[in-house]
Amino acid sequence: MQAAIHEANNIINQTKERKLWELLYENHKRDSLIEMGGELGVKMMTSWNKKTLAQSIEKYVTADPSHLTFRMPFKEIQDLRLILRAGGVMSEGDFEDADSLRFPNLYFRHFIELVTEDSEEYWIVPDNLREALLPIANELDNEQELRQWDLKEKFVCGLIYLYGIVSLEKFVTIYNELNGEDALEASNLTDFIEQRDKVSNELYIFIFDDTEYVVSSRMENMVDIMTELVQRPELEYHSFTKEEVLEVGTYYSLSSLPSKKLFNYLTGSLDMPESLVLLLMRSVWEMAQNNTPIPELIKTLIKDIDEAVDKDWNADKFLSLLRRYVNSLPRWILKGNSPNEVFDRDNYLRIFPQIVEDADEINEMNKKPHLPLATPYKDISKIGYNDPCPCGSGKKYKKCCGNN
Repeated sequence: MQAAIHEANNIINQTKERKLWELLYENHKRDSLIEMGGELGVKMMTSWNKKTLAQSIEKYVTADPSHLTFRMPFKEIQDLRLILRAGGVMSEGDFEDADSLRFPNLYFRHFIELVTEDSEEYWIVPDNLREALLPIANELDNEQELRQWDLKEKFVCGLIYLYGIVSLEKFVTIYNELNGEDALEASNLTDFIEQRDKVSNELYIFIFDDTEYVVSSRMENMVDIMTELVQRPELEYHSFTKEEVLEVGTYYSLSSLPSKKLFNYLTGSLDMPESLVLLLMRSVWEMAQNNTPIPELIKTLIKDIDEAVDKDWNADKFLSLLRRYVNSLPRWILKGNSPNEVFDRDNYLRIFPQIVEDADEINEMNKKPHLPLATPYKDISKIGYNDPCPCGSGKKYKKCCGNN
């Protein structure tokens, strides 16, 4: 046992003692280092060899760590301060919150490492970067400018996650209606994208037919989404509250009764880890936004759940909760409105005719006793209490949704 602990400590200490440039050199290709240097504002020659490129980035960042922290979301800065104060090493379990990937940009750039030992994950900051960051660590939490930029970042990311694609003019209008005290100008958005890592990962500017659009980086087929939007010129953009946009910009999720019920079922009845469920629900959101075929969406989710759950489980309850969750989500093709808010049954089948075909395909799946995918867009006032419930549970309406 002592030997195992000693070995784990050795791995952690060895990682900690590595120079930042060594981690960069080991984990990046030459072109990747050139790209990273450009993003950070490092002056470098593209003719330099890989080692020199890595060392130039290390020198630039350690000489003035604000070049790094200024690009980071405020929550990441707060978490980074905890690691610095803990000596440069901190277990994921020691953080108060659950986060599927705590330091996305620092981790993928290898400014910070994640080491797994004895089923425990440890975040590690290399010693020379920690030494550079420590003198400014106490100032970061009180930096008003960082807080202001972080708030703007959450608004921008929240809006694009909710709408998917919006003309630049409309995007700025919506932003300023919600956050007028820190007004955004269209001419400044490009600079803001380049200056903030999270924003540059989430969106980009696209020009089509002399019009500039803000587009989600998570959008897989922009042409399909644009085609759907053009067919609904009369549909207004959904009006979200300031709190809703900030929630989505922070957590990539939007609280609702269907989302809470699905979350509680997966974490409670199936005993799945909260962090995994949050990732699962986020993937559902993104698959729904990109119009992933229903059978593919469900098969993917059931596979993920089967891998995480050891016991037998009945998919019927899950499918019912999943339907309600998916149909309550703001949709890109609906300008942020949810299907429940926009469609009745006939319109839904007209716009998504694959629903009937997909339902038949799901019903033929042998892995689980799935029921057909019923649609919730039927007029509830026309459903009799003894009719089958439109949610697809197989129960009578009076003993299912009609009893809610």
